[in-house]
Amino acid sequence: MEIVKSLSDGSIILSPNGKLSAATAGAFNAAVEEALGEALALVLDLKNVDYMASAGLRVLVGAQKKLCASGGSLALINVGKEVMEVLEVTGLDDVLDIR
Repeated sequence: MEIVKSLSDGSIILSPNGKLSAATAGAFNAAVEEALGEALALVLDLKNVDYMASAGLRVLVGAQKKLCASGGSLALINVGKEVMEVLEVTGLDDVLDIR
């Protein structure tokens, strides 16, 4: 999995490319953890993610908890239909900031 990192208006934007599965969640989590150490605002651009397993959801929930505890924010943008369905089924669409 490739993860592109950029900066915009004080927010770190991570753009993963591929499937967020058990096999790729470790790399995704490492990128998210690194970003959490650098900024209080994290944006995940999911336009190139076509599959998200529970391991990917765990990373999202963990990031949300850490950012909320430190007064930061997490936003998901460009969420595709397949990933949105997973977020809706799990109820995370009501918990996460999806733009």
